Amino acid sequence: MIEKQATNRKIHLDFHTPHWVKRVGHEYDPEALVRTWKEAEVNAVTVVFGACACGNAYYEAGSGLVHPGLERDMLAPLLPVAKREGIAIYVHFSVGIHDRAVIEHPDWSIVTKEGAALDTKNGTEWGWTCLNSPFTETWFWPQLRAFVQRFPEVAGIFLDMVMIPGEGNCYCRYCNQKAEQLGLDLEREEHQERLERVTLDDFMVKTRDIVKTFGRPDLAFTCNNQWYVGGARSEALDFIELEAPVSWNSYHYPVIARYIRTLPKPSGGMTTRFPKNWGYFGSLNNPVQLKFECATIMATLGDCCVGDQLTPSGKPEEGVYELIGEAFRFVKEREAWTSGAKSVPYIALAADRQRKASSSGNASNSGRQTRAALYGAGLALLEGSRHYDIIDQDSDFSKYTCIWLAENRTFDPALAQAVRDFVESGGKLLVTGAGLWEQDDWREVLEEMADVRYDGPGRFAGTFIRPLPRLAASVAPVPYFVKGDFVRLTPGPRAETIAALHEPYEGIDPAVRFGHFHAPAGEVSGEPGAVLASFGKGKIAIAAVPLAEDYFHIGSRNARQLALNMIDLLVDPEERIVEADTRSPSIEVSLMSQIGPDRWVLHLVQYGAKRSTGNTVIEELPVRTAIPVSLRPPRKPRDVSLAPSGEALSWGWQDGTVKLIVPELHIHQMIVLTF
Repeated sequence: MIEKQATNRKIHLDFHTPHWVKRVGHEYDPEALVRTWKEAEVNAVTVVFGACACGNAYYEAGSGLVHPGLERDMLAPLLPVAKREGIAIYVHFSVGIHDRAVIEHPDWSIVTKEGAALDTKNGTEWGWTCLNSPFTETWFWPQLRAFVQRFPEVAGIFLDMVMIPGEGNCYCRYCNQKAEQLGLDLEREEHQERLERVTLDDFMVKTRDIVKTFGRPDLAFTCNNQWYVGGARSEALDFIELEAPVSWNSYHYPVIARYIRTLPKPSGGMTTRFPKNWGYFGSLNNPVQLKFECATIMATLGDCCVGDQLTPSGKPEEGVYELIGEAFRFVKEREAWTSGAKSVPYIALAADRQRKASSSGNASNSGRQTRAALYGAGLALLEGSRHYDIIDQDSDFSKYTCIWLAENRTFDPALAQAVRDFVESGGKLLVTGAGLWEQDDWREVLEEMADVRYDGPGRFAGTFIRPLPRLAASVAPVPYFVKGDFVRLTPGPRAETIAALHEPYEGIDPAVRFGHFHAPAGEVSGEPGAVLASFGKGKIAIAAVPLAEDYFHIGSRNARQLALNMIDLLVDPEERIVEADTRSPSIEVSLMSQIGPDRWVLHLVQYGAKRSTGNTVIEELPVRTAIPVSLRPPRKPRDVSLAPSGEALSWGWQDGTVKLIVPELHIHQMIVLTF
């Protein structure tokens, strides 16, 4: 059995090298490479030497899969050197993208509904393999079986691109055959999804069985692209690495990480040393940005992974590990306060199960809560400096103080009663948008809790909501346009109207056009824009309009503030576990607990991108000072300090609340309450 090693300062070493490249690895020196890693504080590496996206292996595989230009085995001589220096080695196999397979076997390609093969397009695109094709039985599984038998000392197997790209499915002859066997009609969207899920689940389970049976039972196994809501729960995955460089966008990682951290399995975050995307050779991320990205990972998932890619020579590019070393030294001095930490339950954002992985907030999600709603709500909480988790239908609701149902559409109807029980026993519930009102089970429960009658969907493609005085904290009490589906409600005696609706000045009709976008606000509609009601020991707030989706698409702080104000009306001051008066949408808050050393660790992480025409870029971050913080721990702490400095903080204790001032924040600050 292999001794478990620390893997919180990991490198994901890409080496995707086309078949036509000559003299592959001619400058590769395992001793020098491991020495470089050691100097950069690296303690684990995933090497893409099993099978790269081009379909090549970089070890003497005893088959036709070895890169034809490989000058020396790159894996076998690396393993003993890495072991000697205490660096764990994981091995990457690309399966969903495998150029060589689709070049040599065109019928193994994924095929679109229109009949187009997702092949390499003469080398200009990646080649996508269908996992129902003979690729798995003929090529991949035999290679993997032989690999884990030959290299039992590796720490784990990482499979990449375990997915079907885009919003569609595969329509190759093998998928049609499987659909027929399962009695599925690929003209029906729900059957397409069923085939996709069966295909991926069968593949992951069978592959994991090969790893555990022919390798070692404790050989770690994971698949990339399975980190979305629902997919990450797969029992086939031993651990999860959430691939989400901030350069892709500024919201994907910090939102989805708050789902991954609620799951009962080890997890970490993966970014890259590239400022734009994987394999953008001749480029280095800004040091401040890489530290910021590591800080967001430490504040949520703990274990950091930074992606690099070797050039075909096998020699690292100049300066890469100076940059990574600077970031990993930043991580190393903080890891004692992040290792093994778990999120403290407080606010929860409820997410519908997604169909597949995507970092885009604009993509559709097959009739579910849109990604715009999920990310919009997540951003509102993030920029409101609120500590929160994302939960799904299999989560334990009872742990949380407040739950936000943000324009959900397919949240399990069977859970409506569980949510009712949550509120009745003292929980707080915020519901925005129209989706759940269309389901009988949810409509009945929402009507009962909020004391309203559902009168049907709104008559326009958007409407105006005007906060009344109780809801107007930090926003002007004027009508705000919110685009999207909304609901018409009639309040009963228990329902307090906290916002009014204004109908547009005239119907939103392209044939009768008012001006640039739409008509201004007209008369009050007589229907509430938002209501607040007590139910049992708890409270519920309903917003008739889709605040989360609107915030994602438009970004108006007013939509964000209305949602935050509704949460503040629901959660009484004495129930607020953490409050940080950051006075800025750029400070992220995350409250974690550690059981070994009995303590809470509050993370403040600072974000600040510069103006850019392309990818997200962070070049410098200002120092922020004097941030008031309040925390309500389960008992009075023994001491309160900053980490990693160890500086003791002045703090007060009143009515079960710790009050303090964080003197300074630059990139990342941890406040430690030791019990």
